[in-house]
Amino acid sequence: GLVNCTTIDWFVEWPPDALLEVASKQLEDENLGTPEVKLNVCKVFQICHTSVSVMSAQMLAELKRHNYVTPTNYLEFVGGYKGLLREKRKEIGDKAQKLRGGLEKLDETGVQVGQMQVVAMDKKVVVAKAKRDCEELLVTIVQDKRVADEQEKQVNAEATKIAKEAEEANVIAADCQAGLDKALPALQEAEAALNVLTKKDVSELKAYAKPPPLVELVLCGVMTVLKRPPTWDECKKQMGDPGFLNKLMVYDKDQINDALIKKINKYSSQAEFTPDHVGKVSGAAKGLCMWVRAMEVYGAISKEVAPKRAKLKAAQDQLAKKQAQLQVAKDQLAEVLAKVQALKDRYDDSTASKAKL
Repeated sequence: GLVNCTTIDWFVEWPPDALLEVASKQLEDENLGTPEVKLNVCKVFQICHTSVSVMSAQMLAELKRHNYVTPTNYLEFVGGYKGLLREKRKEIGDKAQKLRGGLEKLDETGVQVGQMQVVAMDKKVVVAKAKRDCEELLVTIVQDKRVADEQEKQVNAEATKIAKEAEEANVIAADCQAGLDKALPALQEAEAALNVLTKKDVSELKAYAKPPPLVELVLCGVMTVLKRPPTWDECKKQMGDPGFLNKLMVYDKDQINDALIKKINKYSSQAEFTPDHVGKVSGAAKGLCMWVRAMEVYGAISKEVAPKRAKLKAAQDQLAKKQAQLQVAKDQLAEVLAKVQALKDRYDDSTASKAKL
């Protein structure tokens, strides 16, 4: 029973020199700066372990409780210090590396800032010049825009005035045309009668050695309109022309004047000079009679509208002149507006360049 209830105390404390020697051996490969520092660290280990042993003995005496402090605890203590030393060295080394990198970046940034300051000074000069250019351009744009606005106002006023004159000219033209339209029925009937005639019909008329009086009267009236001698020989000569009928179709009616109307009237005023009377003698002569009377009617109406035509021509000439002047003004305005737009584009480019700088 005595043996079974007995515990052998195998724990034998190391003397201070042994503790110091073990710590020195454990830290042999560690770099702590100087041997003196390493020795003092080893002494700290020895003192800490010894002081714990003393306090454990005191606790046993006062509290009757054991606290075993063994060499293994000492070795773990030294090993823990070595592990903590490595951990802190790595931590501090990483921080030092980051700090070194940060300092290098600051140095690089300082160099770059210096270079950028030089560039900024150059850019400042460029920006100042660009600002002056923008201000000068703006002044020019305002001045040119003012001129363009004034020209545009004048052009619009002139355009409105010319439009009004054009309306007046159109009214005169419509009035002239309304008067001339009164002759249209007679002209259309004459053209229809001429369209019916053929070269055969003309040849039949030409074949007369001594034509019937009404036929000769009608053809002399035709010669009078054509401003040819009113003789039968001249009639036969003109009818011998293959383009005789076409000459009548394309006859320039506007050349009929008062003198010619009086000459035509010598024939048309005769009672027998009507399409009905002439048609009883010759169908071909009837169409020519209608043509002569239509030319007389058109000439008379043309005489009535002649003053209106003259007024219309004067108005149209004046209108054309003003329209030409207006077009010149519009072209000049377009040039000014194009110049203003070009200046605006330059101003926008300069402003963008200044903002970019």
